[in-house]
This record gives sequence, structure tokens and C-alpha cells, in this order.
Amino acid sequence: MLKEGELGSCFRIKRQGKDEGPLLKNGSMLLEKLIASSDGKCNPICTFSAEELSEATKGYDVGQEISRYVHFVLYKGFLRGRELSVKRYGSYNKCLETAISDIVISSQMSVHKNVLKLIGCCLETQNPVLVYEYGGEKNLQRLMFDVSDGQLEPLTWKSRIKIAMDIANAVAYLHTALSRPVIHRGLSLIPIVIDTNYVAKLADFSLSVAIPKGKSHVVEDAISGVVGYIAPEVLECKINEKADVYSFGILLLELLTRRKSGDHSVEEAPFRAFVSNYVESNRLTEIVDQSILSERINGNELVSLAKIALCCTQENPENRPMITDVAKQLRQLNKDCKLC
Repeated sequence: MLKEGELGSCFRIKRQGKDEGPLLKNGSMLLEKLIASSDGKCNPICTFSAEELSEATKGYDVGQEISRYVHFVLYKGFLRGRELSVKRYGSYNKCLETAISDIVISSQMSVHKNVLKLIGCCLETQNPVLVYEYGGEKNLQRLMFDVSDGQLEPLTWKSRIKIAMDIANAVAYLHTALSRPVIHRGLSLIPIVIDTNYVAKLADFSLSVAIPKGKSHVVEDAISGVVGYIAPEVLECKINEKADVYSFGILLLELLTRRKSGDHSVEEAPFRAFVSNYVESNRLTEIVDQSILSERINGNELVSLAKIALCCTQENPENRPMITDVAKQLRQLNKDCKLC
């Protein structure tokens, strides 16, 4: 556990000749958010200097990039004899609160095996830089869609089911294991890294928000989420954990079909309806990723995953399952795959 005294000592580090403005501002904001979120109870985190992280990433060289998101870039780094993943936020002001929120939730989630472990951060820069264990050089989006360019081998069916199960377990922990339920709001293929053992790890909580004590929903004054994964109720700015279930269902549909959710404006129906039509007419194999069909898997497994995804993406959030139930179904499907 990170004791308040330990956290405070991190912020008291002084470096001769440095501008302590960002360090003090970011440090006090982080401490305030940690106490509000978890009474200061979280995993230990270290501090790094701006110079250390610049050197570790070769000056944030583009060749070190693992993935690029809307408001941050994840880099591969090497520091103090070990490989690291380094997340650098954009320089605009709105990123400060986003980065702080990311640290707060990541520090509490790092105990889960399917979350990229936060090691520490740099508070000297305008917006904090986050430092994680090394989670590999590929995110799930690259593994799914760089295949067409011949850069990567297609993910096997068993790998896809295991990845889905891993992320469902991580989201279930986010929803149920912290002091208050937390909604991720940013689920997509991009913030999921896959290590060399094909273990999936959730690597971003920058859009996450806790449900207030005594409340069942979060009421927002702005829409937050990833285009193509946003649940219908998000547009009304009143959400709960079921918004994540919807986003996760879209992710499952992408794993099944290797089609991007955002590309379906040109289809005869939106993504969910497009898949649903093929399931109902017993033609699912026509839209499933052809690389997994070549594995000669049991067709019932394809239908099972499709039905889980369609259940998650129902328009009415009341009709969607809890993510804990989805995780149980995926664990069973993963077990069935291993028996084949």
C-alpha cells in the first residue's frame, strides 16, 4: 500500500535548478485525487525525472512508438536496466486532469494481471508522464488490422477468446473491486496491449470516472468515449457500468469479424444490426474473419461469441448483462475451446 507519508515524500523531491511549478502543482493535484478516490490507498509508485524518460525513449523518437491515441502516445523505453512502456500526454491544458485521473485509477488497478502495471510517473512536465511495466510492442488494433499488410500473423481463434476473457476480467475488476464502481468509458482495441505470451492487458484509464457514492449513474456535461464504441445512452450524458458493456460488445464483434466498427456507415445497416442479420439468417460464417474459419473450429463457438456480443450491445442498457456475467460466459467458452 502507498502510505500518505510515502506519497508526500515523492513530491518533496527537489532537483537543483529545476522549475518546481509543474512538480508542485501536479503533485498536489495527484495527492488530492488519490485521497478522494481511495483514501490514499493504492500501490506504490515511483517518480522519474523528465531527463530520464527523454533518454529512455530516445527523445520520444517516433521509432519507439507502440501506439498513438487521441491525447497520448505510448512509447517503448529502456531505463535502469529494464524495458518500460512510457505514456506521454499532449501539451494542451485539458490533458492535465486526464493524466492525473489515469494515474489514480491505474495505481489502484495495477494489482490485476490483465492491467498494465503502473510503476511510476514524472510530475516535472506540464502534463505528467506515466511509466509502466513493458507490455510488448503491439496493441490489439495492430494485431487485428496490420495482418492485411502482411506485417503480422492473424490472431488464432483461441487467442481471440482468451484476449476477450482477459479484458472482461479486468473490466469486471474495475466495476466491482475498487472503493466505488468505476466506468472505463474508453474501451476499444487501441488501449489493449498484448505481451509476448499473448496475455491481454488494459493500458489506459484516462477517461475513467467513478460513480458517486450513493448514486447509480454518472451525469456528465459532455460526451466522452471512443467513436464507434459509444453506447446510445452516452449521448444523453447519463451512464453507468452498462456503457462499458456496450463498448466491450463492439470490441467482441471486431474480434469476430475483423471489421472496424467505425467503417460500417457504408454497410446496409449499423455494425450491430449488420452482424445480427447474419446471425439470424444462419449466415454468420460469411462475415467472420476468414483466417479463423481456416482453423476449422466448431461453428457453435462462433455463434456463441456473436450472441454474447449482441447481448452486450442491446440499445436498452437495462437489457445488457453485467460485465461479471459476460466474463463467466467467456471463461466457459475459453474452456470449451481448450477441449477441442
